[in-house]
Amino acid sequence: MRRLVPGLIVGLVAALLLAGCVPASPDADTYDDKAARTLGAGVSETRTVQRVLQSLYDGRMLRPAAKTQLRYSEDALDTAAKAFTELNPPPSRDGLNQRTSTLLSDAGDLLAQARIAIERDRVGEYPGIAQHLGAVASRMEKLEGRVK
Repeated sequence: MRRLVPGLIVGLVAALLLAGCVPASPDADTYDDKAARTLGAGVSETRTVQRVLQSLYDGRMLRPAAKTQLRYSEDALDTAAKAFTELNPPPSRDGLNQRTSTLLSDAGDLLAQARIAIERDRVGEYPGIAQHLGAVASRMEKLEGRVK
């Protein structure tokens, strides 16, 4: 445990320094880049949970592993969304801000639904949630492609 603490502290400091690399009120190009990277992170976590649900439903994954991965994905999505929503969009990017924030929120809501369904062993809900996750991920991918 004593060995983990220094590494954890170094990791947290590095994360804080990296999080501060984008100004609170970036120019349009910087904002577009941040939106694209955030959407990419959202797609990754959403697709991961979609696959987790499918694997769990098909009996190719155990519930404890699924719950652990879901927690990691929720945390990562929350971190990405928070870093994005803390930015002040340029006036010309208000629409992008709204669309990106809405998609991130939708993805977060679906990840929470997946977590609850897994925790309560509601296997019958997995395919429907996975389908919705796929739809949100596709919308994020499209927006990410337009922003790049």
